[in-house]
Amino acid sequence: MRLDADDVARSLRGSWRLMTKGADALPELDLSRDGFWRSFLAFALMLPATVAMLAAMRLAAGLSNAGGLFGAPGLALAVVGALSLAILVVPAFLILIRPELAQAPRFTSFVIAWNWAGIVSASLMAVPAAVYAVGWAPATLALVQSAFFAAIVLRLRYCVARAAFGAGNGIALPLVIASVVLDYGVVRAFGLI
Repeated sequence: MRLDADDVARSLRGSWRLMTKGADALPELDLSRDGFWRSFLAFALMLPATVAMLAAMRLAAGLSNAGGLFGAPGLALAVVGALSLAILVVPAFLILIRPELAQAPRFTSFVIAWNWAGIVSASLMAVPAAVYAVGWAPATLALVQSAFFAAIVLRLRYCVARAAFGAGNGIALPLVIASVVLDYGVVRAFGLI
């Protein structure tokens, strides 16, 4: 099982199009069993976003990036762990509260779309982090930019949940709210606040 450039491009484009086309964009994702596992392999695509966020977190912690990003291995592991777990925690939470969901085809579609949207989300949040890390914006402006990109991420999450589970069942908004709470818990657990 491997990722090729066409699969990556189609999946990233499909996850983004969930915001405009809704469930009609789901077929752009590989919703097969292999597609499910490939959506986890795609976490490797978060490396550029991880580097940008790590650089920003180092500056926020008062560390210089001039000597390299991995001078504080604990911080590097915390950023990598928080980014990965932030994507995984929502599907895990759903299984915890409704174990029967694990067998539902809609849940599989949700996980695939959620994973790909998580990569898009990490990339979006890396933009203000990179701008701050290279010194093009002070911390306060970077926070404002982060809030703007976070609004887009929340919209994407809402659209993923709505496309995968259907518009009429009312799960999308509670799922987005739960994702914010769970993200906060993950970030706090890794000591990044």
